[in-house]
Amino acid sequence: MKATLQTLAKEFSPLIKFVGGPHPIPKNVVITAHPCAPNNLLPIKVVAVKGPAVIVGPFQSRNSLSQRFRYRAIDELEIADVESGGAELIN
Repeated sequence: MKATLQTLAKEFSPLIKFVGGPHPIPKNVVITAHPCAPNNLLPIKVVAVKGPAVIVGPFQSRNSLSQRFRYRAIDELEIADVESGGAELIN
């Protein structure tokens, strides 16, 4: 007990030691394109939408996928649990 009080009474020192001080924030920042960016596109440049969204591929129902990607059927017991609000699950 005394050892705990002594350790709490010591001055707090952080476990992480940061090297150096805070980094200065540059006032004039010129935004340039990344060297690997195609066509020198800037990261802030936003292209306006010209029309409605275009659907790229055909629609696929989940039923056309393999069995593991389909929704599984809901059991009657699960339906009863949902309709009861879960009150019957707590005993």
